[in-house]
Amino acid sequence: MFLRDPGLVILDEASSRLDSATEQRVERAIDRLLSGRTAVVVAHRLTTVQRADEIMIVEAGGICERGERQALAADPGSRFSSLLRTGLEEALA
Repeated sequence: MFLRDPGLVILDEASSRLDSATEQRVERAIDRLLSGRTAVVVAHRLTTVQRADEIMIVEAGGICERGERQALAADPGSRFSSLLRTGLEEALA
């Protein structure tokens, strides 16, 4: 049962290096997989984190920002908001 219906899912760059069509199929499958579960998603693409409730940005080996996605996006002084404005997805690395 544990492997068929896990309560926690960890995805590390689940959509990296995919063509657009495959990425869309993977994203739909991830939506189904994450329904009703807690997930930790490691991502460099901002589109990947749009389903997240909370965001944590790690830089230089430490947490530089953490909070609710919507609150961080609405805060013009947040690192996450800056990334959204500039579209520098690779800066999440």
